This record gives sequence, C-alpha cells and structure tokens, in this order.
Amino acid sequence: QALTSHVFFRRRSEGTNTKQRPSNQATALPATTATTTKIKFDLAASTTMEAAIRNNLAHALAQIGQDKLSLEHYEASLATKRRIGGDFHMEVAHTLMAMGALLGGPLRDFTKALNCFKEALFI
Repeated sequence: QALTSHVFFRRRSEGTNTKQRPSNQATALPATTATTTKIKFDLAASTTMEAAIRNNLAHALAQIGQDKLSLEHYEASLATKRRIGGDFHMEVAHTLMAMGALLGGPLRDFTKALNCFKEALFI
C-alpha cells in the first residue's frame, strides 16, 4: 500500500492580489481551546489521511508555541507513516525534518534534532 501525500493546492487568481494579510497578527486561542484534550491514537487503525492531518496539526501547534503537544503529533504521524510506507519513504523523511526543526529550535534538544536530520538525510 503506497503512502501518498495529501497536498491541497490553491488556484492563483488572475491579476494582482489587492488583499494583504496583516504581518503582525496576534494568534490567541479561545479559553475553551487552551485546555486541550488528549487525542486518542491507535497505530493499527491509523490511515494516511490521519498521518497528514496530525502532521499539519503539529505544524500549526508549533506555530502558536505548543511545542510539546506538537512533538506528540509529529511522533504519531511518523509512526503511521513508517507503518504504512516503510522506514525509507519520502514522507517519513519529511516528518523527520519537521521534528528535527522543532527539537533543535524551541525545544533545544540538539542531540535528538541531529538524529532526526541524519535519519532524514539517509532516506
């Protein structure tokens, strides 16, 4: 069973884009979201779509400073991708690179970050 990337493309609108996003927009979570609940992870039942969603969720969580929760979702996504696509699939390398950036950046765990980058490079 092949592991496929779930990439969504946006059409480019013709002409110039007059709408600009504010560059310093503050990101705040609603009070109900601040207390997160644990999302159940079942490796045997997980799918490629779940792996893609968890990967995207991990990226979003890292952007708002939820680094430890982000790492949990990256690890769950990685486990699913390894189970479905094998240890040498491109999507495994992609997730390892993202985990390495998170570990070497905000989490400051350089040994684990270096291991993630080396494993991704080997793939």
